Amino acid sequence: MKFKDYYKVLGVTDSANQDEIKRAYRKKARQFHPDVSKETDAEEKFKSVNEAYEVLRDEKRRAEFDQLKKHGFKGGDDFRRPPGWQGDWKFNPGGGQRESADFSDFFESIFGGAGGFGGGSNDPFTSGRQGPVGRHSKGDDIRLTVRVSLENAYQGGKTKIKVPAASGFVEKLLSVNIPAGVIDGQQLRLRGQGRPGATNGDLILTIKLKSHQFFAVEGAHITLNLPVTPSESIEGAQLQVPTLGGMVNLKIPPNTASGTRLRIKGRGLPAAPAGDQFVVVQITLPAALSESDKSALKALESQWDYAPRAHFVAADKV
Repeated sequence: MKFKDYYKVLGVTDSANQDEIKRAYRKKARQFHPDVSKETDAEEKFKSVNEAYEVLRDEKRRAEFDQLKKHGFKGGDDFRRPPGWQGDWKFNPGGGQRESADFSDFFESIFGGAGGFGGGSNDPFTSGRQGPVGRHSKGDDIRLTVRVSLENAYQGGKTKIKVPAASGFVEKLLSVNIPAGVIDGQQLRLRGQGRPGATNGDLILTIKLKSHQFFAVEGAHITLNLPVTPSESIEGAQLQVPTLGGMVNLKIPPNTASGTRLRIKGRGLPAAPAGDQFVVVQITLPAALSESDKSALKALESQWDYAPRAHFVAADKV
């Protein structure tokens, strides 16, 4: 096997302090991360960078490695452990068993089967667990809330999602397909779009529907307040009513009271099952009536056999 000069792998001098080593590691890891780098051998370089940092960040392992360099070994030299080498030791981070990292034969020959990353708060790459991201561990899931317009929820379509950067990772922009019929609070899982690992984590999107100028939403159902004139409510009418799919004709039955809910079946969000659209009739008056208008209205009301609050009086007598 060939001797690896871990200092050269990270691009630092033999006298580099821990801050310099950490900065160099972050830079190299970003450069060669397989999910970012376009180089064909990016994954192998990424592994070498992780391995170099695993050695140089630990005081004991770095001291043992420095002893080997004092034997005259240089990067690329054929390597065999020197006779009588006493550096063989077992690494057990925190006293617990961790997943094995993908270390080279060179590393194993020096440190005798070191298993797992060292962990702890000094690791610059963390992803919800201790230690740098190991290529044999599953990457973390990422959870984001996505605000979607009601029209987009009805029709479906593409939306841009920014996946924020974390330590050791770059921000990325994804074009995500929002399926038609998503409802508020629904979750979409994008497999493999989370943090990198041997198996990438997932990106979990929670849908938050934006408020709408006309429609209120409850699950897959939508509600619209429909202003009508007094004559339309008394005589009945055929009115053009907006829906998410366009304008439709709606029959207002004669003598329809204000607050009456009419249903347009299947005109809500196209979920499974599809929602309906409810239309709430709201009888409206002009913003301002002239004195003659008011007199005419009173004269008309005087001819009606009409007592809109009679039920209050009846209830009071019980």
